[in-house]
Amino acid sequence: MDLYDGEIKKLTSMLENHGAKRLPLQRVWEMTDKENLILKSEMVYELGGGSNAAVSAIAFTQDEELVPEDAVYLVGDDLCDIKNDISYARITVIRLDGEYIKNHDDNALYASMRATDYVRYHAFPKGYMMRISAVREREPVRVSKEAVSHGINFAAVGQGLINAYRKRPEVEAVSIYFVTEQDIDYIFLKSEAHRCEQITDSLNNIFNGLTMDCSTCSSRELCDEIDGLRQLHMSIL
Repeated sequence: MDLYDGEIKKLTSMLENHGAKRLPLQRVWEMTDKENLILKSEMVYELGGGSNAAVSAIAFTQDEELVPEDAVYLVGDDLCDIKNDISYARITVIRLDGEYIKNHDDNALYASMRATDYVRYHAFPKGYMMRISAVREREPVRVSKEAVSHGINFAAVGQGLINAYRKRPEVEAVSIYFVTEQDIDYIFLKSEAHRCEQITDSLNNIFNGLTMDCSTCSSRELCDEIDGLRQLHMSIL
């Protein structure tokens, strides 16, 4: 599973060049059983609100060098230092267990990836409302006044999200990058996030048999560019 590795390397290299700092692990922020509803009157600001960028990307790898261990990184200001609506991104990179993958066929691997992807829709940090839209590839976040007054921070939120992902048996390690720096190319981040989503969509086409003819497949150009994607498709026909 190295289909995403090229995009992961480009994303992490860019973020490291902008001073991504690893945050010390802290006590997990309180997680709730259902989604938080935070009204505008209850929020202190919205990350990615309005016309601001709200980038969300998720990518998978088996390369231990890309995701050595669980980690939370931050580029920009932490939650208690932000005063108003700003552009924002969250990049999640998940390392899958190679032994688990060896013991399952490609269809099971794809099902595991989709199930892992869905975790983001069922993880709810208290006072931190992620308004995820896979169709629009956006993830604005409303942060409540109460959460800020109690010292909410990305290290604790990130650890809570990592714990949610780690409940999946195939997940071996997770790196989460939070980006609040405003002097960064969000257009590039959005483009790479879209690229990752295209790879996932292509896998959806392959494993659900939506397109068998390469000449008419919407993923044809991507298959030409991503090593292993076309071979994977041919292997299950």
